[in-house]
Amino acid sequence: MSHKKNQEKAELSIYQQALKVARAKGGEARRNVARLSGDARPFDRPDILITAEDGRRIVGLEHFRVDHHIGRGKKVESKSARFSSDAEWFRKQHEDAARRDALAEEAYRGFGDLISRAIREQSNACVDDIRTSLDAGLFGKDGRGHAFKLDAYRENITQIDANADIRLGFLIEIHTDLRQWFLNNGFHERKIAPGEFPVSLEVYDILKRASAHVDWIVLAFCPLYGDEVRDAAIIRCCNGMFETSAARQGIIQTPYLGLGKETPFGKQDRQGEVEFGVGNDSVDYLVENTSEPMDPLELFNNAISGAAEALNLARKAKPFAATTSVQLTYDSVKDILKHKRNRVEPSDVLDAVLKMDPSERNLRNEQWGKRWSIGNA
Repeated sequence: MSHKKNQEKAELSIYQQALKVARAKGGEARRNVARLSGDARPFDRPDILITAEDGRRIVGLEHFRVDHHIGRGKKVESKSARFSSDAEWFRKQHEDAARRDALAEEAYRGFGDLISRAIREQSNACVDDIRTSLDAGLFGKDGRGHAFKLDAYRENITQIDANADIRLGFLIEIHTDLRQWFLNNGFHERKIAPGEFPVSLEVYDILKRASAHVDWIVLAFCPLYGDEVRDAAIIRCCNGMFETSAARQGIIQTPYLGLGKETPFGKQDRQGEVEFGVGNDSVDYLVENTSEPMDPLELFNNAISGAAEALNLARKAKPFAATTSVQLTYDSVKDILKHKRNRVEPSDVLDAVLKMDPSERNLRNEQWGKRWSIGNA
C-alpha cells in the first residue's frame, strides 16, 4: 500500500474512532455525531468528505496532528510521530529474532537507546508545547496554517458539487502524555491518564479563535505513541455555539499550576548513556540522568504559590491541573485554610506549612505518598 493510501486510511480511522468514542459519551457528543455522520471518504484538500444521506450536505474535514513532543525548528515537527516510526522500524528489524528467542546484543542496546531517547524527549517537553503545535497547525508563524486555506477547501468541494450545502471543519488529533500532572475538578482529584488533555487556557483560546471560521471542530485525544483515540469531542461552531457545545462535553478552560507548564522542567541537553544486563527472564536497564539540577528553593516557592492559586480555584469550583509538588502542598493545607474568608495568598500557605507540627507534616506527606504510590513525597 502506498504512503498516500496509508495516510488516508489512518485519517479515516481517527475520524471513525472519534465518532465512536463521542457517541458512547451521550448527550451533546452523541447528538453531534448524528449531525456529522454520513458517507465518509478520503479527499484531497480537505482530507475527508462526509456526505449526508440525502446527498445535499457535504462536510469537509481537514486533519492535522498536534503534539506534546515537538521539534524547535520552524516547522514544529512532531517528535513522538518520528519516535513511533523509528520504534516500529526497530520492531520489524528484530521481531523474527525475538520469536526465536535469539536477540543479539545489538537489539538490547538499540532498545535501551529508545528508552533513553523517550526519557529525554519527555524531559524536554512542556505543556505549552501543545499550544505551540496547535497554533502552528491552525495559523502558523507565516500564515500558512489550515485556517487560511478554508476558501481553497470550499472551492475544491464546489468543483464536485456546485449545489451542495458545504460545511467545513477540522479533525485535530492530539497526542499527549501528562501522567506527572494531577487533575482537580470540584472535590475530586486524580492523576491525568495517558492521552488525556484537560484543555489549557491557551489551547482553549486558540480553538475558540479557529471556531469563528468553521462549522465543526473534532478533537481526538490520543496517547503520545500510538493511534488509539482515548477521548473525543465533536464541537459545533456555527452560530457562536463553540463555548456551549464544548462545555457540554467537558471541554472547559483548565489552568495548569506548577513548573513544567511554560518551559521544560528537568531539561536534558544530551541523551543519557545506557547500561544493560541480560538475565534468564529479564533485561535490566540503567539510564543516565542528564537532567538539569533542580533548584530546591524555586521548587518550594512554586509549590507554595501554586497551592494558593489552587485553593482559590477550588473555592470557585473551578478545575485545575497541578504538578506533584503543588498538589502535595495543596492537599496538605486545604483543610487548614478552607475557612479563610478572603483570597488565599502564598503567605497564607507558607504560614500554614511552617506552623504545622513537623511530625504532623511528615505523617501527611507519608500518607499522601502512599495514596498516590509516590515514594519520598
